[in-house]
Amino acid sequence: MTGNVIINNLPFLMHGLFVTLKVAFISIILSMLFGTVLGVARFAKIPLLSLVVGLFIDITRAVPLILYIIFIHFSISPYLYEHACFVNYLGINCLEMFSAVLAIVIFTSAYIAEIIRSGLASIENEQILAAKALALNEYQTMEYIILPQAITRMKPSLCAQFITLVKDTSLASAIGLIEFTRAAEIVYETSLHEFQILSFVALVYITINFLIHKILVNS
Repeated sequence: MTGNVIINNLPFLMHGLFVTLKVAFISIILSMLFGTVLGVARFAKIPLLSLVVGLFIDITRAVPLILYIIFIHFSISPYLYEHACFVNYLGINCLEMFSAVLAIVIFTSAYIAEIIRSGLASIENEQILAAKALALNEYQTMEYIILPQAITRMKPSLCAQFITLVKDTSLASAIGLIEFTRAAEIVYETSLHEFQILSFVALVYITINFLIHKILVNS
């Protein structure tokens, strides 16, 4: 009976999972891009720029993600979605998905920025001095000395952040996006098989996040 409930509703659940994976994938790519720029900018310690980036990171991390999602959806998203011609190229086909991606990217970029900054700052000063002794310039030092080691040290933290991001996509249900968790909620509300449906959803999330861990940490 339980298996029949899951099988009968599998297309609907898989559509919700597809939405979750799409939001997560786009958000990971964009937040990694913006987070890296912010992290490097803060690591560079340019007085005014570092101050502005630091304020953005501190303020962003002090506010719950769900508040960002709701606030962005009902304030700036309708205007941006209407005038942003690039959303179709990203595969974003509704306002709710656009709001979710925008909020998650802003929120996650702040955390990734700190991971990037911490990773770069973790490289011992002796290695930088040794690079200068070998007549390497700043760009060569960054490319050959700092980045390879920093990336290795950042992998576990980035992996944890991406796993958190995948789970946080479920918060988009607050603005009406039918992602995987919301789809499961609709199914168990109609079928009254809460434990079985939620167990299936948990198993899928565990599988996805296990794969992320294996790909990033063990690569």
